Amino acid sequence: MKSTEAFFNSPSAQEFIREIREEFLKSQKPADQIILDETDLCNMLHISKRHAADLRKEGKLKFAKDGGKIYYKQSWVIDYIDQHTIRPPNSRF
Repeated sequence: MKSTEAFFNSPSAQEFIREIREEFLKSQKPADQIILDETDLCNMLHISKRHAADLRKEGKLKFAKDGGKIYYKQSWVIDYIDQHTIRPPNSRF
């Protein structure tokens, strides 16, 4: 166990980990470029399709529709969450 721990604490391993992190971050798409369908949305928010329909009908969540298929940008979902976040009293955040 000590040899594995020593390896990950070595400067070469730390440099390798830093490079992997940088590549991972470069490969991430911005939230406004990630498109979710209704199933993705429901799984992400742990809601039913009926609840998703209610959010659309009430104008709480932006969406796009192509034929019978409904799409959401991940940035729209993040905006919805931010707008409906309830902060605890005396919160500094």
